[in-house]
Amino acid sequence: MAGQEFAEGFRFPPGFLWGAATAAHQVEGDNRASDWWAAEESGRLPHRSGRACDHLRRYEADFDLARAFGHNAHRLSLEWSRLEPEPGLRDEAAFGHYERVLEALRARGLEPVVTLHHFTAPRWFAERGGWLAADALDRFAAHCDAVVERFGSQIRWWITVNEPTVLAKHGWVTGDWPPFVRGRWDLAFRVIHRLCAAHRRAYRRIHARVPGALVSFAHSIPWIEPCDPSRTFDRLAARLRTAFLVDWCFGRVREAGRLLLDYVAVNYYTRSIVRWRPRGRALLFGVDCHEPHHGPRLFDDLDQELWPEGLLQVLRRCARLGLPVLVTENGIATTDDGLRLAHLRGHLEALARALAEGVELRGYLHWSLMDNFEWAKGTTARFGLAATDLATLERRPRPAMRLLAEVARTGRLAPTGSEVPSA
Repeated sequence: MAGQEFAEGFRFPPGFLWGAATAAHQVEGDNRASDWWAAEESGRLPHRSGRACDHLRRYEADFDLARAFGHNAHRLSLEWSRLEPEPGLRDEAAFGHYERVLEALRARGLEPVVTLHHFTAPRWFAERGGWLAADALDRFAAHCDAVVERFGSQIRWWITVNEPTVLAKHGWVTGDWPPFVRGRWDLAFRVIHRLCAAHRRAYRRIHARVPGALVSFAHSIPWIEPCDPSRTFDRLAARLRTAFLVDWCFGRVREAGRLLLDYVAVNYYTRSIVRWRPRGRALLFGVDCHEPHHGPRLFDDLDQELWPEGLLQVLRRCARLGLPVLVTENGIATTDDGLRLAHLRGHLEALARALAEGVELRGYLHWSLMDNFEWAKGTTARFGLAATDLATLERRPRPAMRLLAEVARTGRLAPTGSEVPSA
């Protein structure tokens, strides 16, 4: 924390949500009816998910681990391709599985935060054109209806779609994710528009059937700043990138001037320092700046900068929307326990500062509970509060998990320098 503020520590409010986040394809394993599994098996992706973390069968033990380390909430996704492996075919065994998963969470005092679409989709959906198909919104709305009808009474916190800008970028610009289209910014914008429209439809459907539901979409929000604030065009590049990556989605989920959100779901990982370059696509969004006057900077294994101050800035920005805020992802890809601990400590301090300033912050869900299958990076990126042994799939808690457990159990963030509790 800056200066001497909270020198005696900080107490989080009662009822604050503490936990971790996961996504079905990354942890469950054997997601055979999905577009990602098809791409992996065809060799278009460099890694195969296989059994992933085998969470499909080990979910109760994983929830026991979360509960043992003080969690009172857990974010998960319900895999669409399991629930609807063929168009219009609802798989009762899959619905029964997720019913047991939700019951297992409730039995352990873990509040479910449920995502309807976390990047993966049924293979048949992708083969028909995916999010660009004429009937894509109708198909997703029908999926939403089926989930709400079966599980609506068990879920209060809902996330409709995860990170529209990230899916559009990787699928239609860089082309390293399905459907592997490169350089089509026009299609990327259309996909983002479709995902936001899917959110609006899901928002109305959930509220029609679930009184008291809290509905949002998970938005990837980096903190973006100009390389040289004294340069007019650097400032412009930062504003343009923020407008595209952050503000445009918020504009797309409005109806009649109203945000169709009950809270802001923030996925924060890093900051982006932007320098103007008046050529090509960079004309709109600038290029990342690594000039030495910014001083030493720490990066994780995915070249994401460790910058906790950015979370505070993002929370301040989101608070201006006038809605509660829930951090639905925040983590670091590293095998360095010291760096992971510093990352977590710094971001917990950012939460404390935001609360002290009056931000209506409801909780913090760390990415992720255990090392998992990190999309096109496979198992090379280690995000887990618990390490996952790739041979045995044993989960081993890291020091950062113990720090989060202590804060979750006591509701108090001790002063900087306090000893991290043992397991």
